[in-house]
Amino acid sequence: MSSNSNFSLASWKTQSREHELRANQRSVVSGWSATLFTAAGSSVSGTVVDSSLTGVSLVIAQGGIDIDVDVELTLNLNTGQRRFTRIARVCWLDRSAGDVHFGVQFVDHTGLTPETHQLDISAIRIDPACALRIPAGIAVRRKLLPFLDLHGVIQVACADIKNITVLNSVSRMLKAPIRSWPVDAKALEQVLKDVYGNTVHQAAVKPVAKQKEDAGNAAIDLAEGLLYSAFIRQASDIHVDPHVKGARIRFRVDGQLEVFDEIKTDIYQDLASRLKVISGLDIAEKRAPQDGRFTHKFTGSNQQVDIRAATLPTKYGERITMRLLATQNDSLTLVNLGFIEYHQLMIEQFLSRIQGMMVLTGPTGSGKTTTLYAAMTKLLRERQVNIMTVEDPIEYEIPGAAQCEIDSNSDKVSFNSALRSILRHDPDVVMVGEIRDKETADIAIKAALTGHMVLSTLHTNSAIATITRLIDMGVPAYLVAAALRVVIAQRLLRRLCGHCSIARPLLAVEAIAIDRKDLEGTRVYEPVGCVYCGNKGFKGRIGLYEVVELRTEWARVIAEGGSESDLLAMMHAEGINSLLDDAVDKMLLGKTSYSEVMQVASSW
Repeated sequence: MSSNSNFSLASWKTQSREHELRANQRSVVSGWSATLFTAAGSSVSGTVVDSSLTGVSLVIAQGGIDIDVDVELTLNLNTGQRRFTRIARVCWLDRSAGDVHFGVQFVDHTGLTPETHQLDISAIRIDPACALRIPAGIAVRRKLLPFLDLHGVIQVACADIKNITVLNSVSRMLKAPIRSWPVDAKALEQVLKDVYGNTVHQAAVKPVAKQKEDAGNAAIDLAEGLLYSAFIRQASDIHVDPHVKGARIRFRVDGQLEVFDEIKTDIYQDLASRLKVISGLDIAEKRAPQDGRFTHKFTGSNQQVDIRAATLPTKYGERITMRLLATQNDSLTLVNLGFIEYHQLMIEQFLSRIQGMMVLTGPTGSGKTTTLYAAMTKLLRERQVNIMTVEDPIEYEIPGAAQCEIDSNSDKVSFNSALRSILRHDPDVVMVGEIRDKETADIAIKAALTGHMVLSTLHTNSAIATITRLIDMGVPAYLVAAALRVVIAQRLLRRLCGHCSIARPLLAVEAIAIDRKDLEGTRVYEPVGCVYCGNKGFKGRIGLYEVVELRTEWARVIAEGGSESDLLAMMHAEGINSLLDDAVDKMLLGKTSYSEVMQVASSW
């Protein structure tokens, strides 16, 4: 070990021991329940008495299952607010009170330890609140990166985990115990460049609330630090919500909101003004909603992001929401969107046509536009076509496509007027961002019948409902039958982390809830959390799809006025997977969890 006057082995051991005591400190809980599964497949329900970060103690009825000390169990725990699954080992057992009272310790089922595992630094989710707690110069010079706070212990990726002197210094700087992980030096160098290449003043090395409360450049630093933190966290949206004492800043990551920071009122006002300036909004106007858009290039870095901003007056100030849009579209391919092979083949067959209409449906944020952009990207790569779009707003720039954005502040450029004009520019493919009314629907349908391929979206709950919605808008059924060729309903679910998900059998009540009683006891997977997913258990999202191809028999039934129930019966008769079917399939493949399937299923 290198000698250093600042290093104290006794202090290091004391610090580690204090963390261990905190982790094992138990708290009495109420309302918690658990289902226990043994390796043999038997199960029993129990009540959780107390809990800590490392385990729980439980009570089950005498004779429920045969357990003993050192036996490993799978626990499905329900706190009343969330459910999670852990693998645990029985540490002690007490049968003296009639019921069986025992304690378990959670097992590190992933087997990920610094001693046996080299971290793939490019695959982890970096928490900016950790990464920005140390100066960029120190991180780059010492070749280390704090990336996650896991139960009070800072996880640090470093090229040399044997340099105890440096690690001790970092621990003191962070004022927290650390756990160091070995990583490839070259890979770490690239990630450090991505994270710390943006060295704007002090804003990029501190959480927003820790900034100095001065005017001038401080507002620029605040905004820069906020945008960069959201970018490296891979957030899709930033929410700035003012309240009586200041404002709360949240990021939306994988569809879920998470708190990033709380700031005081004066800091919020400076931040709001700066965000409005860079968004091209009127900073003097605070009583009317505003929308803006800009491309932001991070200082000292080649990275940039397109950002769409919106403000809304509220009681305590303007609420600001910003959507971050990727400027690089290499990932916009059908292959990367999670279609099964058969669905992808149907879509590709449609894209090889000259005319016809494909409509995507689903709620806001379900990925409809991304799928349309992937389809257009494929067309541009494989065919010489003239693609023209009318959108509100343009979300991604597609080289080779003529993209028209409607003007929501006037009637000069509307969906209808833009669509009529586009048809006079000899398009092969027309993309309409959304069909909102009968006039737009009429123009789109007629375009699909006169030698054009038309791509668009609607807001309905299923693929079949899209057909009836167009008819309800006033489009004659025979025209819908003649023009519409493919309908896709889609949703997004969080994807299980591939490093830490664990298996358990599906309970009878759960199988009944998804109308698949035959799946009782089937292996499904649950989230846990590890260094790769930021202790969330999920990493990224996966698409669910319901794809209906309207062949001759479908067109006949639609033209003859077939009802939604008639079309549903045809769908079931042909064995076409519904959204729920696709969700269950992906749950059984270990791509998502039962809880995610139920969250989406409850909205159908």
